[in-house]
Amino acid sequence: MSSQRAKSLTRFCGLLAVLGTVGLLPGPAAATPLATRTVLDTGAILLLAERPGVPMVVMNITLKTGSTADPTDKAGVANLTALLLTRGTQQYTAQALAEALDFLGTSVSVSADYETTTVLVTSLTKNLEASFGLLAEVLLHPTFPAEEFERKRTEVLGSIRSQEDDPGWVANKAFQEKLYAKHPFGRLIDGEPETLAALSRADIVSFHHTYYRPNNAIIGIAGDLTQAQAQELLARHLGGWQPAPLPPLTWPADPAPAADQVLIDRPVSQANIILGHPGVARHNPDIYAIRVMNYILGAGGFGSRLNDRIREDLGLVYSVGSRFSSRKHAGPFRIVLQTKNASATQAIEEAVGIMRRYIEEGATVAEFDAAKAYLVNSYPLGLVSNRQIASLLPALEFYELGLDYPDRYPGIIQALSLDQIKAVAKKYLHPDKLLQVVVANLEQAELTPPPPEPPAEAMAEPTRPRDHQS
Repeated sequence: MSSQRAKSLTRFCGLLAVLGTVGLLPGPAAATPLATRTVLDTGAILLLAERPGVPMVVMNITLKTGSTADPTDKAGVANLTALLLTRGTQQYTAQALAEALDFLGTSVSVSADYETTTVLVTSLTKNLEASFGLLAEVLLHPTFPAEEFERKRTEVLGSIRSQEDDPGWVANKAFQEKLYAKHPFGRLIDGEPETLAALSRADIVSFHHTYYRPNNAIIGIAGDLTQAQAQELLARHLGGWQPAPLPPLTWPADPAPAADQVLIDRPVSQANIILGHPGVARHNPDIYAIRVMNYILGAGGFGSRLNDRIREDLGLVYSVGSRFSSRKHAGPFRIVLQTKNASATQAIEEAVGIMRRYIEEGATVAEFDAAKAYLVNSYPLGLVSNRQIASLLPALEFYELGLDYPDRYPGIIQALSLDQIKAVAKKYLHPDKLLQVVVANLEQAELTPPPPEPPAEAMAEPTRPRDHQS
């Protein structure tokens, strides 16, 4: 173990000791049920955490549909629907709605992710009646005005084009498209310029009509509100929300890991690099061992192997980390780093070498104990505010973890063994089957640029894919 790594672990253990002294470690109070679960007459699932004391309530309505439901030729429709939800209702123009929310001190935001769409509401307890009224307007009665549709679509298009100048965004886009070709995870949540151009207001209305249904909704509430009050408010304001059959989501097979390389030439001083392959789904029983394993590899910040070797010992990178994106379906595993163009190849080789050594040697006892301690003791820090709890509740339901999950989680992590960490490293890390995406000044990086795109008439013949270097 390097001296720097030993110092990092010492600092880390010191932090844990501090957390323990201020009562943040799990104790008997953690056994208190986090929330109550009720299936409403509309089919919506209500998860309520009563937290009296601070006169504020946070509500997270999670719809179990996101951009993965976008038709291929209409990518971006889930995101645009979410963005337009607060841009006009049957009773309010966008401006009038914003003024009404401001008057109450209530916030309503809507966003779409790959697998879910979230409506997040924060309200003072004394204004809940009015806030629920505005929520009902937004959720049930949006009008998607034509001028707002065009304005938001233009904004999204402008955002996509402006991000083309961001090498990190370019690398991530190329990584997704290559790893998940012809797969919902290969598309941008925002959509593409051509698919956005093909969207009509009718597509937005249809998406909302199809998926914004109570039998597709999980309502997480945390704050100064009783069960009776919550159900009364929901019945009064969202009682007319009508359930409807939801179309089945067809899902392609997960891609298999395969060695590949995408090189993108840009006049940048730093190379943006992503190394990765398909990961695992959230329901994979090995997910907790993977979480500990990956913390040691690259998710643990300054105490991780990637950071310790590539940043601290060699000084090659400004930042480096690794992540398994756990979703209902297998998300990607990625190592992301930035370095000078000239050191791109060395940084990649070091990252791959670290993966190989990790698979062969496994973790040390000190690494293992520190990772488990962090994951267990930092968990309560994510359950402090009403917003954190209101956001966690739908996730517990969506991933079928159960409301006792916060109580079970420390025990799950503590029960892991060192042998399990080595086993999952061997099973789920594939250093010889990495997709490598590099956005850099390829000449300075001494990387071979991709061949020019072949003429259209040559495309009918089998050919080496563009941007492909094995």
